[in-house]
Amino acid sequence: MITGTVTSEFEAVLTVELQGAGGESETLRAAVDTGFDGFLTLPSSVIARLGFPFQGLADLVLADGSAVILAVFEAIVIWYGKAIPVSAIESEGGALVGMRLLYGSRLTMDVLENGPVRIEPIKQKTHA
Repeated sequence: MITGTVTSEFEAVLTVELQGAGGESETLRAAVDTGFDGFLTLPSSVIARLGFPFQGLADLVLADGSAVILAVFEAIVIWYGKAIPVSAIESEGGALVGMRLLYGSRLTMDVLENGPVRIEPIKQKTHA
């Protein structure tokens, strides 16, 4: 299970562990954004420090309807104890966890200041 808290600004925040290209790791606080259909957004300073390789540019539409072109990098995130490669969008607005990273998970939270945030894998039944 991955845990976090709800802030006084009503953001669901958790600690995300990233693994750099050289094996070094860094943890940072990231807000859960259910309106973001990607994996992660990360500040350029984190991307540079961990040496994530450039993947390309992406045309994106922001929540306010504006269109932007942003750089995408291959990041390694430790998720449920496993290192997995994900696409991380470079953004100075802070780190966000998006719906693609949450896919296959149950997200629950108590929306109160310091309320718990829980992300756990959904146990899917397999067919015979």
